Amino acid sequence: MYTVPQSEQLSIFLSALGFGFILGVLYDLMRAIRLSLPASKIATVIFDLLYVFIAGISSFLFILALNKGEIRFYIIFGELVGGAFYYVSFGIAAIKLTNRLSAGLKKFYCFLFKVFSTPFKFIHKKFSLFFKKSEKNSQKLSKKHLPKLMMYVYNLSGMFLSGTKSHGKDGISDGKSKKTKKE
Repeated sequence: MYTVPQSEQLSIFLSALGFGFILGVLYDLMRAIRLSLPASKIATVIFDLLYVFIAGISSFLFILALNKGEIRFYIIFGELVGGAFYYVSFGIAAIKLTNRLSAGLKKFYCFLFKVFSTPFKFIHKKFSLFFKKSEKNSQKLSKKHLPKLMMYVYNLSGMFLSGTKSHGKDGISDGKSKKTKKE
């Protein structure tokens, strides 16, 4: 373990203040992106975890570069004070700005969605009209052309479900139910 001269400690502390300030700016940028997306708790959790991951990795690399990887209290304290200074000074103005910016981005996203979805809505409307017409025609044709024989599978299932008991010799229902031998 080596000792760091006080002048170098002061230089590292001031760099940590600036780095904390930059981490505050990064958080506000990620906040602006998150607010421009549809509101959801999952998006908030994902963006917060992403920020913690980025801030942790960048803090590790910052400490590795400036202090040869030795974690000192004054470096962590400097990052926290720098982030707090950003929040109290420029952060308040940035919050107001990002709220306006995110509202504008939402309007822009809605406009893009309308532009790109219009052709698909038109195609959907045309296909749904075509399928409605063809469905009506097929229903009319199916009523005309389906045989009345009860020995077909689709008719047998209807017979069992409807409770019809008897049919004529050719399988066509005569509308009368014959009595069974038990009766």
